Amino acid sequence: MKLKPLNESMEQCLANCLECHRICTATAAHVMHGDSNHSEVLHLVSLLDCAQICLVHADFMSRRSPHHTHLAKECAEICAACATLCEAHTDPDGMMRACAQACRTCADTCAAM
Repeated sequence: MKLKPLNESMEQCLANCLECHRICTATAAHVMHGDSNHSEVLHLVSLLDCAQICLVHADFMSRRSPHHTHLAKECAEICAACATLCEAHTDPDGMMRACAQACRTCADTCAAM
């Protein structure tokens, strides 16, 4: 059985998930290395949860798993929660704003799945 190409919306969702994974991981490192004004455990957990669900959802979409739609809903919810936490923090260098934006973009495309 030949693998069908992803449709345009899935390609965009996949790209957004990978970008969200990248920036959430970078933001978690930013917080852990003291490059920000906070180090709340709740925010770190949210960043790492978001990064992980984005990567898992991207994997499921890449292999055309029928379960990706279940993960899309979870991914959207987790990304939205992470964005809210990022937006709630001071942001002298713009890292939190960039992370929140990537999370919101990913949440929107996942919700549309």
